[in-house]
This record gives sequence, C-alpha cells and structure tokens, in this order.
Amino acid sequence: MKTLTLLPAIRSRVGDWNFYVTTLTFEEVAALIKAPDEIHERKLLADWIQRAAIRAHAEAIEAYIRTSPQRFLGSLIVGVYGGTPDWNPLKVKIPEHEEVSEEQLLRIEGALGLLHLFGGEKLFAIDGQHRVAGIKLALAEEPVDSVLRGDSVSAIFVAHDPSTEVGMARTRRLFTTVNKKAKPIARTQTIALDEDNGFAVVTRRLIDAHPLFSDEGKRVLYASTGALPPTEVHAITSVVGLFELVKDLYGGDENFEQKRPSDEAIDNHFGFCFSYFDALLECVPEYIQVFQKATGQPGDFRTTERNHLLFRPAGQRAFARALQLLVARGTPMRDAIRVLLTAEMDILKEAWHHVLWNPVSRTMETGTLVAAEAQLLRLSGQRSRKLSSEKKLLRLLESVSRV
Repeated sequence: MKTLTLLPAIRSRVGDWNFYVTTLTFEEVAALIKAPDEIHERKLLADWIQRAAIRAHAEAIEAYIRTSPQRFLGSLIVGVYGGTPDWNPLKVKIPEHEEVSEEQLLRIEGALGLLHLFGGEKLFAIDGQHRVAGIKLALAEEPVDSVLRGDSVSAIFVAHDPSTEVGMARTRRLFTTVNKKAKPIARTQTIALDEDNGFAVVTRRLIDAHPLFSDEGKRVLYASTGALPPTEVHAITSVVGLFELVKDLYGGDENFEQKRPSDEAIDNHFGFCFSYFDALLECVPEYIQVFQKATGQPGDFRTTERNHLLFRPAGQRAFARALQLLVARGTPMRDAIRVLLTAEMDILKEAWHHVLWNPVSRTMETGTLVAAEAQLLRLSGQRSRKLSSEKKLLRLLESVSRV
C-alpha cells in the first residue's frame, strides 16, 4: 500500500472505539481497500467471507456510479490492521470576533487534525463492502484522468489489532453489529463473522484448527447452502453444513446463538466437536481410508453404486444428532459412534428409501432430518429421541408404502 500522507480528519469516540472521520477519493478506495484476508487463518475461509459480503449488489452500484450525475454514496467504515493511524491534532486559530470558551477551544483542537498512514497498514471495509466493490468495478476501465477517480466518499477509520484473537474478534463483532443494524445479514455472513453466535464461533475455530478441514485437502466447500453439488469430489461437507452440524452436536439450546456464550461454554463445545471429528477419523473405516490412508476421495462414496451416510451433509447431521442423544444418555462418545455404525450406512439401501434417499429420482430427500435421526437410532437398536419422532418416521414410511 502506498503511503497516505496527510488526511484531514475528525477524531471521535463511541463506546470503547476510537475512530477517525475523513474522506477518500474513489481512486484511493479502489487502490487501498482490500479483502479481509487476515481475519481468519484459513485462506479459503477468508476468500469466502469476501464473496459472501459483496456478491449481491456490486454491479448495481457500479451502474449507479457510472450513470447518475447526482451520485452519492454513504460513509464507509474502514478497518485498519497491520498498523495504527498516527493522529496529529491541529492548532486552531479562532477569528477575533468569535467568542469561544477555553473548553470549546480544547474540544475543537482535540477533534480536528491530520491522519497519517505510514504504508504498512492494510484497509478493509467493515461496512460498505458493496460500495467498495462497485467503485472498483466502475473504475476498472476508466482512463487515468477520469472525473470519477476524483470523486470522494466519506470514510470512518477504526483500528484493528491483528496480533491477538481478541483484536480480530472485536473487528468481526463490529462487522456484524453494524450490518445487523442496517439490514438482515445472510446466514453465510453470520457464520463467517458473528462473534455473538456461539455456533458460528465454534464453526470457524473448527475450520481454523482441525486438520480435517485444512485448505490443502479442500474438505470444506465454501458455498451458501448446506448441500454438496453432484460434481463435488474433495469436500466432506460445506461450511453451512458444518455450522448446522455444530448446532446438532450441541442439542438445540437457542441461547448459545442468541447471546454470546461464556468463553468456557464455547471452549467446551469446541472441544466436544473437535473430539467428535477425531473419533470419526478413528472409528469409521471409510474415513480412515480417505483421510488417513489417502486411498480415495469423499466423492467416491457419493456415487450410483455406493452412497455412504457419513459422506452426505444430511446424513452427517442425522448421525450427529443421534450421537448427541446417546452421549446425553450416558454413552461414551466412541462407544456411541460404534453403536450407530451397526446401522446400514449405505443410503441406497431400502432402509433409507424416502427417508434420506429417493430411489425414483435418485436424489437426496430434504426436510426429513427428524425422521432420518429416528431411523438411524431404530436401525442401531436405540430408542428415539421422542415418541413424536418415531411417529413421524412411521407416518413417512406408511405414506410411501401406500403409493
């Protein structure tokens, strides 16, 4: 990033945030504001965050900038990491005819100044991702002397500390707080950035920490849905599917995602989920084959010849829910996994027809999670979670048999 020498700015404070209000030309916005590639350890997760943030509206904003003489864009909130803005207050000369108290003068001089970025900083949009993307698109083919390059947008700078998880968490929380107040945010952005949703926090930590989800293996698909496309070979699940699975392993307490849980609660659930994936890698023969011996890919178990329950996000969720229930009943985790593995795992078999697999259309069934969990427990000789779950399964099977 080139050095920005002196930006006129107003310094202010809200809550525990210091911020600086200035302006940037469109050219500076296009050149300086980058993707949030240092919020997360995994590069693919960072790339996915950026796609989720800007995809919807960038082209519409580009058209607006290019075609509207009355164009006006709202302020950007810009995160600064890798450095701290250097603030230099200005000495203000008050006209002689103005009566200004000493207190007023101190306030004015404390707020007005020059902001200097030294060149090592990196900037990303906490709020205004669509506007930044639209500006970049609009300038992509503009000549160097284009009037558009000199247009300005107001910008609010907040400092981000990349050296600690606390610093990165503050910035992620600011992102979701600002966007929640503006409009409902997509589930993908919740998973990627929300610091108050315990399940989102655990999901990101798993992706960052567990070797199963490393970028190198491409085991997580960064998409906006939980399902995997038929052509996907490498991924074991999607990031949305993993988020839902993390919820399933918890047992359904909504408070965990409505209000920031304690660090201890987050650590405990993260540890439980981490141990769960470790146990799968030790106990499931097909996981050992693919992920430890590297003699195949997950897609090999999603074919017309074999369709393994634990290589399908819907099947994984049914398995996780059943596992959570058995553990809650007092069964050790690895014992619970071994019990559930005694059930039929190939969803092409009749036991899973119209529960997880439609044998006519040869596609996955949707909206049958409760019935799938009940069937898995039934096939492994275990009691259902609730009588209503078993009744739902029986109604489903009876309706199919009458067709």
